[in-house]
Amino acid sequence: MTQADSRACYRRCSPLATPNFSIKISTFLAALLAQDTGGSSNITLPSDAPQKYYSSGFVGPVPPRIQSEFRANYMQHKFDVNVSNIVSGYIYVSPGQQKVRADGASDGMLEVSIFDFKNTSAASNGSEVSNIILSYVGPATQPQCSSFFVAPFIHAVPEDFLIQSNAVYSGVRHDELYGPVNAWSLLAEGLIVTIFLDEKGTFVRYDFAAPNTLRTFTTTRFFNIIPGPIDSSVFETSCTLG
Repeated sequence: MTQADSRACYRRCSPLATPNFSIKISTFLAALLAQDTGGSSNITLPSDAPQKYYSSGFVGPVPPRIQSEFRANYMQHKFDVNVSNIVSGYIYVSPGQQKVRADGASDGMLEVSIFDFKNTSAASNGSEVSNIILSYVGPATQPQCSSFFVAPFIHAVPEDFLIQSNAVYSGVRHDELYGPVNAWSLLAEGLIVTIFLDEKGTFVRYDFAAPNTLRTFTTTRFFNIIPGPIDSSVFETSCTLG
């Protein structure tokens, strides 16, 4: 993949949508966009958490459930050996409607990207989903409409995804923005994924690393998280798949 190709891929597809990766990896990223605001997490952060973590009596806790339908601000930094891409914006995740919308600003462009998980590509055996993008380039006031079938970088998952995935509690970490956070780790088809929950059990960050020839790494933070159903009008667009 050339540097130009890499930049193009960052605009419209998952960094894992390359021949070197299994499409199955994308489903694991679904759990990375969720939070728990109802106190369902059985993990808290007592002041002596580090001491308890290193005690002989410490045992691995059960993974918590997550609130999988929400909207939030987000900021993401994704890089590999060829490119470095930073994007910020707003995201809507709706497992109930099987849709995700990500609004982003990056590199002189504004984009609205909508994934429809009910509309899949037969040629990919359902692993690629409809992705409609409205792009505002430079000073343009009218959007450009594009449509693809891609391997999504996010997904909609059930509340017990971490439980089903046998996520491993990997201790208390210090995040420069949120302070002490609980880390949960997954290994998915060679992809190392770490999910971070704050002291209230809210999902605030996720990292993933792909130890391949491109050495891809991504860190994503969420802010102003609002759980609950998403209005269907959020996913309406005049664009259609060609």
